[in-house]
Amino acid sequence: MPRTEMNLDHLADAPFGAQVATLRQLFGFNKKDFADVLGVNEKTIRRWEDGEEDIHPQNTHKQAVEALHTISESLDDLFEPDMIKVWADRPNPALQGERPRDYAKKPGGIFLMAHLLGNLGR
Repeated sequence: MPRTEMNLDHLADAPFGAQVATLRQLFGFNKKDFADVLGVNEKTIRRWEDGEEDIHPQNTHKQAVEALHTISESLDDLFEPDMIKVWADRPNPALQGERPRDYAKKPGGIFLMAHLLGNLGR
């Protein structure tokens, strides 16, 4: 299994499975819930995180991971990494009072959050 330190500085350069594992842990998702966010099954998450080379993500999965990376970069400017899980669990007025963890499971939810958070301070 790839190393999944909570260092976001070079996450975009890491193998896809390491990105998945790091982001999943950063936001506090278990594998099943993260699979729901990405629109795959739990077995696929396990295989990506284990670095199985015969499992290639589709572009939509890569884009979703990129969106989560955008969210994590914006939140990293605001919080310590261990507080991002807390942020994901609290109702958020910008998301109609929903928790980001739940909102991420909605179609297009992570892309909207990435857009909102990616524009912070700009």
